[in-house]
Amino acid sequence: MEVSTKKPKISSTGTGIDRISSLPDDVLHNILSSLFIFDVVQLSVLSKRWRYVWTTMPYLHFDIDKFYSQRIQRYCDFVIARRFKDFINWVLISQGDTNKLVQFLLCFDNLFDEATILRWINHVTTRRNVQELVLKFRLRKPFELPYCLVTCQSLQVLKLHLSGDVLKLPNSVGFRQLKLLHLEQVQLSDKHLISCLLSKCDFLKTLILEDFTVGDMTLVDIASMSLISVTLRNNISKVECHGNCEIRISCLNLKVLKYNAPVPKDIVVENLFSIEVVRINLIDSGSIKERSIMLHEVIKKGHHSTSVLKLCMTSISVKSSLYV
Repeated sequence: MEVSTKKPKISSTGTGIDRISSLPDDVLHNILSSLFIFDVVQLSVLSKRWRYVWTTMPYLHFDIDKFYSQRIQRYCDFVIARRFKDFINWVLISQGDTNKLVQFLLCFDNLFDEATILRWINHVTTRRNVQELVLKFRLRKPFELPYCLVTCQSLQVLKLHLSGDVLKLPNSVGFRQLKLLHLEQVQLSDKHLISCLLSKCDFLKTLILEDFTVGDMTLVDIASMSLISVTLRNNISKVECHGNCEIRISCLNLKVLKYNAPVPKDIVVENLFSIEVVRINLIDSGSIKERSIMLHEVIKKGHHSTSVLKLCMTSISVKSSLYV
């Protein structure tokens, strides 16, 4: 029997018909939404249909690590950074200003100056009406949120990873449409920062503070009428992340509270009349007394309608439904 060496065609129907290319642009965009934009651009060589798909992509993912791996370390970091910057500028210019952005993701270390970063942020917030902005970088100095970002009327999701840099706010803060705020590895140096943010976010539903530090702050005040879910997650040591800081939570419509961090100096929980789920995991090696005080505070002031209460203290795990 003679074996054919001809490469078979790959087709969803077996007839050689390219079903994927016939899909509408918005469907193709969703399929490609998880890819790094460099990979999407490379698809333009497949056919005429794919040549311009990337130019209307509303999902732009720029990650220096993936860009670096594409080059197989043939160039030094300086050359890679320069080409990465040129690539971002080329994509933004090529797409123009007519297409709105669903998501803009930008990840790199301390490679670019602040002016370059602010120029990109200004472009996607003022010209492209971005809905979700994910920024991960490090300046090794305090970073102040630009005015164009805090007043962006289209922004609904903001995820900010500063690798330990101090976060600052401008004098004027908007965020009128923001629904989810995720701050990771951010140093909160101003005790009014969180409260100021929340007071201007009328539609904020979800707040996530992850691996944050407080510097010399004595209070983290989380008070909001709109918040439904609050997550405090911290794997940093107690001295670094909380020190002598008090945490105050007062959210009338809060339904979910998750705390996975060391025991703070003090915690004040108030007005949790809508709470349904409380999950507490105390990862600190502090005394049983201080952990018990925190748990007692949450139970006493946050139990009004709690349907699920999960308490974890090192090796002790207690699960129960609490109705009072």
